[in-house]
Amino acid sequence: MEEIYRKKGVKIREHLNEQYIEVSRKDFKDSCAYLYEKKHSVLRLMFATDERRIDNSFRIYTVFSIPGIDRFFIIVLSLKDDDFTFPSITTEIPAAHWYEREIRDMFGLIPKGHPDLRRLILHDSFPANSYPLRKDWSITETDLREWGEGVKQKEPYNFMEVEGEGIYEIPVGPVHAGIIEPGHFRFSAVGETIVFLEPRLFYTHKGTEKHFEGMSFFDGIKLAERVSGTSSFSHSVAYCMAVERIAGIEITEKAKGVRTLLLEIERLYNHIGDIGNMCAGTGLAVGYAKGAVLKENLMQLNDRLTGSRYLRGINVIGGVTKDVFLQADAILSTVNDVTHGYKDSMRLLLGSASHIERLENTGGLSKDIAQKLGVTGVAARASGINDDIRKAHPHLLYDRLEFESHTMTKGDVFARMMVRAEEAECSISMINALLENRYEGELSVEVMEIPEYSSAIGYAETPRGSVFYWVMSDNEGRPFRVKLRSPSYCNWPAVPFAGQGNIVPDFPLCNKSFNLSYSGCDM
Repeated sequence: MEEIYRKKGVKIREHLNEQYIEVSRKDFKDSCAYLYEKKHSVLRLMFATDERRIDNSFRIYTVFSIPGIDRFFIIVLSLKDDDFTFPSITTEIPAAHWYEREIRDMFGLIPKGHPDLRRLILHDSFPANSYPLRKDWSITETDLREWGEGVKQKEPYNFMEVEGEGIYEIPVGPVHAGIIEPGHFRFSAVGETIVFLEPRLFYTHKGTEKHFEGMSFFDGIKLAERVSGTSSFSHSVAYCMAVERIAGIEITEKAKGVRTLLLEIERLYNHIGDIGNMCAGTGLAVGYAKGAVLKENLMQLNDRLTGSRYLRGINVIGGVTKDVFLQADAILSTVNDVTHGYKDSMRLLLGSASHIERLENTGGLSKDIAQKLGVTGVAARASGINDDIRKAHPHLLYDRLEFESHTMTKGDVFARMMVRAEEAECSISMINALLENRYEGELSVEVMEIPEYSSAIGYAETPRGSVFYWVMSDNEGRPFRVKLRSPSYCNWPAVPFAGQGNIVPDFPLCNKSFNLSYSGCDM
């Protein structure tokens, strides 16, 4: 593949396991399609940057990985001369559909040929022709006043309409009961059967990527930890990895051990809690209560180990702040107790016929749809896609650990529960294996210098799936651009396909089985 590009005179830049391939506008779509169709690659990430201060360009980056190859292939397109359009790849690669709409919203770069150019991130009250991730964008008191008065409400959002005999709409949200964040679901149904479902999210979009640009790399860790509460540690690992790769830092074996151990503890408490939460959707109160108790025990362990129930404050650029292996006995004791309780709980769930009947054949997601939409994590593996960043791109100490990526083929709620169950047992095994060894080195190494206008990718496998951070430095050693992609961002578009054909009362159960984050998507 490299030979083909070099023969065309294409500029190729290598950095660690990242290969940047700069192509022309006319070759952009074909280059992406070649990787996707001929090399069976996965679209991991797509985003834009405003690099006008460097060479008067906007750039589009599409990040692919090929199964079995520990390398990222990044197709780069430069947009100059005030032509703010680029060829859409959505019809060839459906997983690009949200990315391209986001690029249009945040940068004003138009994907020509995209089948749906409605706004995605920005809601009705946000003014037209205002693009927050451009470097020269700013907000004034006048803007805020005019938005409040509704003067600049220029792009109303029109939900798709389904026509046919007996079809009616059920709007749900965006405000929900309880403490969950806002999200709107527009059901088109016949009787109780869902014919079509359109979700609308981003009601609490926080401008996280813009916030990164106003702080130091070191302060950025705190922001990364707060993108999604249940995956705080995974996010900070991915962010730190990206910055460390820019700086040319190799963290010590001990720091790798701490990060690997805490990633698996984070996965364990989430999977056990998620399995319990699914019981709330079937009315099995005792299963829900057991899951909540076991999750609480692990979160109390988190607090004892790190001072944070969500494992915050441990990662730093260059390593970690605490040696949690000093409390190995406490970890082993808690994990052993949780293991016994978890196995008892699973016997209860699998022996409850009414519970299993609700899970089986509900919320099915086909492998074909999951692949086309770039679904990740538990949802992907439950639909037969054997994709796990710990295996696809080994990092930290995962290349030393023996574990399998568990998959099922049916893609229903039951499959998603069982993949979590298998992965929980796998995490228990890895935690025990990690605690059997000693690790050398200091907790952290010093960051000497961050080169200007350099970039790198960081990644981790969260309990929901893969998370990616692409980070670029400026000429003063600060973040120039931080693009993050959470697993919820990939998986939300698949939920309507899993809901189609089910009855409306089963949708909450289907939704719980994906367990996606609003906050982790509304970035």
